[in-house]
Amino acid sequence: MIDLHFPPTTKVGKPVPKNAFYKHLDVNARIKQRFVEDVAGILWLYKLAPSTLNVADGTQVHEIVLFLVTLKARDCPHDVFRFIDEQMPRHVLFILEHEGCCKLLLNYKEWKAGERASFQIVKSFTTEWLPSKQLQLSLEGQSMDALYESMAGQVSGFGTRSAEDTRRLIALQEELTRKQKLVEALQKRIRAEKQFARQVEMNSEARALKRDIARLKAELNQ
Repeated sequence: MIDLHFPPTTKVGKPVPKNAFYKHLDVNARIKQRFVEDVAGILWLYKLAPSTLNVADGTQVHEIVLFLVTLKARDCPHDVFRFIDEQMPRHVLFILEHEGCCKLLLNYKEWKAGERASFQIVKSFTTEWLPSKQLQLSLEGQSMDALYESMAGQVSGFGTRSAEDTRRLIALQEELTRKQKLVEALQKRIRAEKQFARQVEMNSEARALKRDIARLKAELNQ
């Protein structure tokens, strides 16, 4: 049994039927099949809210629920949880468990522009698999907004404490990924190029991209 040592007032400990997550949602056949076949059981572990914690309500975040999901196989695709999470009217953190090991999954989400009825997921963060006894997550922040950002910072490894910092680092990470793909594609073209002058030109482009990559990595590691 996973125990994050949160205040007793936050503990729920109630099993949730699997079909409760999709029976009222427009779930495609693949998502439903993987959810049914890969998930062994779900336990609503904790409810974090002003009513269960000594924190102020947030402007964006009002409740965070933590679900313990026991998996039949480690390779259950994360988009199964992303799809369901996107349609849930609260912020969620999943604890995925398989054969004595676990990982955290947090789909960082915001209210869709101009409405407060549904969310859009900005980025999905996960930790590495580790023995369940080593799982740690601390509650930090004086408001629900701050608590959520702290949890996102811990799961992502960013260590962020504000939405602005989280969004900035997400943007840097996406730019880094884009430029790494550009370098890989450029290096393939260089190997296939027959003209020496064109090879020199593309090598120059690759070096410039690699300098950008080094800069982005430095910013992410600050």
